[in-house]
Amino acid sequence: MKFEELPNEILIECFQYLNAPDVFNSFDRLNYRFYTLIRTIPLRLNFEKFKKSKFNQFCQIILSNPELKHKIISLKLSNEGTRGQIEEFLSVFPLNEFINLRSLLLIDLKEENVEQLRPMLALLSSLYYFSYTDLEYCTLEILSELLKSELRILSVPQCEGSTSILKEMSITSLTLFDCTWNELLEVLQYALSLKYLKIDQLCRYTHVNNPLKFYTGKAVHLKQLIIDDTNADFEMIEQCLKRTPNLTIFTIKAGNCVSMINADRWQHLTESSLLHLRVFNFYFSHSYSTDSYNDILNKFQQFQSNFWSKQHQWYTNYEIHNGLASIYTIPYVWNQYTLVTSNSNSGNLNGFDNVTELTLSQMTTKTNSPYYFSNVKSLELINEYYCDKNSDQPYWLEKKQMKFLNKIVNLSNIKHLKIPESDYNLSSSLLLEILKELPYVSSLEITKGSLILFAMDHELRKYLNTKITTLSLYNYKFADAYIKSDEIDLLLKTFSDLEQLRCNIKSSVHLSLILRNFSKLSITNSPTIFKEVHSWIQENASKLNVYIDFYSIDD
Repeated sequence: MKFEELPNEILIECFQYLNAPDVFNSFDRLNYRFYTLIRTIPLRLNFEKFKKSKFNQFCQIILSNPELKHKIISLKLSNEGTRGQIEEFLSVFPLNEFINLRSLLLIDLKEENVEQLRPMLALLSSLYYFSYTDLEYCTLEILSELLKSELRILSVPQCEGSTSILKEMSITSLTLFDCTWNELLEVLQYALSLKYLKIDQLCRYTHVNNPLKFYTGKAVHLKQLIIDDTNADFEMIEQCLKRTPNLTIFTIKAGNCVSMINADRWQHLTESSLLHLRVFNFYFSHSYSTDSYNDILNKFQQFQSNFWSKQHQWYTNYEIHNGLASIYTIPYVWNQYTLVTSNSNSGNLNGFDNVTELTLSQMTTKTNSPYYFSNVKSLELINEYYCDKNSDQPYWLEKKQMKFLNKIVNLSNIKHLKIPESDYNLSSSLLLEILKELPYVSSLEITKGSLILFAMDHELRKYLNTKITTLSLYNYKFADAYIKSDEIDLLLKTFSDLEQLRCNIKSSVHLSLILRNFSKLSITNSPTIFKEVHSWIQENASKLNVYIDFYSIDD
């Protein structure tokens, strides 16, 4: 059966997994049946990392078909790399016109967007999911406009001074990027319907006028708690978990805290207060001295008793390397991992399917490693200094070790490659061999100095020209941080199909040179720009088909 012969019910089911612009681009002019169908289905609209030309094109489609605003149930807007997108969209389409909007996600929200956004939020009565990132303040101002909505899932950067508003809402799922200990306890006290809570960074910071609090009630509905990074000690986490009697999934990552590495205390807490806990994911680390090596090793081995491995099937792996000791559960649940040579208990080391960003010491390719990473999208190669009888120099990946790299990482999934500041010891021929092993790599992050040397190799330059569409240049030397005219010429010879470029741009002359010569460029990002460049952008950005983003403006 051909695709166009499928019944409408199945087609509608398929379309819910597609971005609305892709649906219209593919089916709008196919035939009358599809032309009509795609105007009657729920639409999910995602403008993240969207080319400006395509953004403008689909905005025009909405303007020409105003009934589509009633079909959009999910909307994602982003200022990240696409500076000004949120303001531009909201200036043309007030959100209150999207009467059936259920999900709204705003990435890299700016303070200047808030005044424009607030009155619109108050009219989104059907909103169920709301998320915004990066804006550290204004949480209370924004949330106060959502009290009349059906909001259940909320994700915000922080909740300082705004936790009490949760009493007036019925949030069941909450994600916070940054949270203090006292704010966590207030969240548990006020968000009585909460079933899921995720905190990216939990800080034990307190002020002299705001000492540590201890919550005495119980969060009886909370089923899943995730703390991705914390400097809290075991006693504080224990106080929190004693108030979550029905918790079934708990995830925590804590660095340099020896009190966390105590299997007996975790066992007692689990048996006394967490009777429903099924899944326990943790990563604990601590620095150690030579004389405490055996002590830390003994602490790690206690996590492999029958209580852990037999009764609950909570398996662990530990690593000890250069003064840092770490232990974590397998499968490993976080998406970032750094693999260096270490002493470890080589148990089940195939449990890294969640890792998509891998930092890999080149020394790990010296021999056959027991680790394997199947789903890595981003690979960074780093240098690891080591000492033996013959050398105190860093180990560098060699061509003959490429076979071991293949056995550590599934190279066919890698899209992004980062090359470290290497003092130019990584040869262009070896980089070429690495790139040849990455069939789908399209993004490269590298120091400007290294790239200039590598680009002298004609064969490597030719290969880069066919593969790389996203380039990020960084430099640790401030005096040489900004790109020059001759370097732009070299970039053009090496990356003629570039779509995204990140580099420091000093003058509007260099910026206009980049925009004029890279015809496929859709996003350019300069972390720091000067006022003269900023003035040029303000004057010309609306005329360009390229998003120009920056982080700060220098005098």
